Amino acid sequence: MARRANNQVSQFKLDTLWDKPTHPQGWYFRSDHLPYARAGIPAIAFTSNLHEDYHTPLDDPTRIDYTKLTRVTKWMYATGWLVANADQRPPVDAGFKLER
Repeated sequence: MARRANNQVSQFKLDTLWDKPTHPQGWYFRSDHLPYARAGIPAIAFTSNLHEDYHTPLDDPTRIDYTKLTRVTKWMYATGWLVANADQRPPVDAGFKLER
């Protein structure tokens, strides 16, 4: 549903390598949605990935790309709309490992 919403409203080029358990950053396993996924609740994280000042004192609002943030927000809203109006809840990816 997120991919369909992206195609409809934002057209981001998606890098799904970040979702893989083998990714060196382990992004999926560091995100706030992991407890939901572990409980069998379909979960997704939206991110624009890292930058050199991420989570440092130099990471300040001047780094925000507001045009991109608006596109991401529209994508998130469209995804939520599709989920809320679906006949069934989104399936959990079969065989996806929730531990590294």
